[in-house]
Amino acid sequence: MRRLLPAFLWLISGLWVAVPIARAEDSHTPLQPVDCPGTLAKSEQAACFILHVPADWGDLSHRSRELPVMRFAPLGKEATKSPLLVLGGGPGQSVIKLAGPIAENLKPFRQNRELILMDQRGTGPLSGQVQCEDAVGDDEQISIDRVAECVKAAEADAYFLSDYSTDFAVQDYRALRYSLKIDKWAIFASSYGGRVAQGLVREDEKGIDRILFNGPLFVATRFFDWNPFELVQQAIELCNEQEDCRSTYPDLYWDFQRLPFDIRKAKMPKDSFPADLQAYLYRNRLQAMLASHKLRAVPADITKTALSVQQALEQDIEWIAPSPLPQSMKGIGLLMHFAIICAEDIAPLADKSLSELDQPLQMAFYRNVCDRISKETSHTVKLKKGWQKASKTKKPVLMLNGQYDTIVNPQSAFETLKLYANGALITVPFAGHDVVSQISCARDIATKFLDGTAATKLDNTCVGDGNVAFFGPSEKWLETEAH
Repeated sequence: MRRLLPAFLWLISGLWVAVPIARAEDSHTPLQPVDCPGTLAKSEQAACFILHVPADWGDLSHRSRELPVMRFAPLGKEATKSPLLVLGGGPGQSVIKLAGPIAENLKPFRQNRELILMDQRGTGPLSGQVQCEDAVGDDEQISIDRVAECVKAAEADAYFLSDYSTDFAVQDYRALRYSLKIDKWAIFASSYGGRVAQGLVREDEKGIDRILFNGPLFVATRFFDWNPFELVQQAIELCNEQEDCRSTYPDLYWDFQRLPFDIRKAKMPKDSFPADLQAYLYRNRLQAMLASHKLRAVPADITKTALSVQQALEQDIEWIAPSPLPQSMKGIGLLMHFAIICAEDIAPLADKSLSELDQPLQMAFYRNVCDRISKETSHTVKLKKGWQKASKTKKPVLMLNGQYDTIVNPQSAFETLKLYANGALITVPFAGHDVVSQISCARDIATKFLDGTAATKLDNTCVGDGNVAFFGPSEKWLETEAH
């Protein structure tokens, strides 16, 4: 949910240098050409802009926001297909900061079409106080006090949390289409970008050629009311069903069952998290491994970790916990992130106790942040009535997701498919989140869909459903990788 392309990291360099404003003829939205940031690859040609939009689309006469835009030329001789708009994940992920790897990774789609990137408001190099980078520590922990300070500092500069909503993002992208004078564009929507894409179906369907959803989070899907840890259990069962994996890890089931209890008995270094929390962090680690397409390593990681804890207990020494592999919040526009999550995911579940939720600890953290924010400001997102209802469309739609996606509930795609008369869903076995950037077969299918093949007529035989080949541990590997 928090990464558009987790296989890559690209930090922006250079400045957005403005030149005199040029207004698009048929638009009331100023589109300002600027020098592109950083250094483009030799094969790339791009034009860069700043899109000026109202801070509040309900009040066009006051404050404004500036959104960076990059428009990449097609890799071939000319654009014969509709431009491809990329909607990032998060909420809070900057596509401009990831422009390099996005442009490289989406090359199969770009031979005869332009690529268009625009940061959602509250993300990226122009987000300023809203980014709230200092609230994320080196250990990836978020300081609630620091978030509260960011809210007050941003508000003092007339940056209100109420400016950062999915609904306003939809208005921004519609304004961008008008400003660039694009008749129709194809949409590539990853993770949270799926919500924005659904909003564009509702508000600007005529401007859509087709939509490719990549591990999407839909408006009817919540972050916190499903249990992704069940997929870890399924991974263990999958190993047990295969003779090779079962013989390699004969004690995997019992290692997995006793591991949380052993962790709670282990001695921890003074500067680490308590043992009770370490058990929860290890659970998160396994979920993150599945999300990042590391299913094959799960049995080895469990066995390795169980052995290291057992040795620490037997020798009565401190146990060094493995990295919890958290979804990094560095680079995420934090205030935008919490503005949207608090309104769209936390508030609708306010009447549920933590014991009724499948992710109680994560929900407790977000509730604490949202409660603190509400005490600091009255400028929070107000959702329109019916915001959670998605519109039906006959536009071509393809959904691609991974069977072991622990970030976005893969089952939500089945429930959403009925909205799309010309839609199809392809689930990639053994894959995690963001299958397009990680699975070559998914990219091949996506390329054919974007080139015009009907979603229902796509050849998806490359996906297959064969057994996964689990990694087998070696004595040397256990030695060098021991926790």
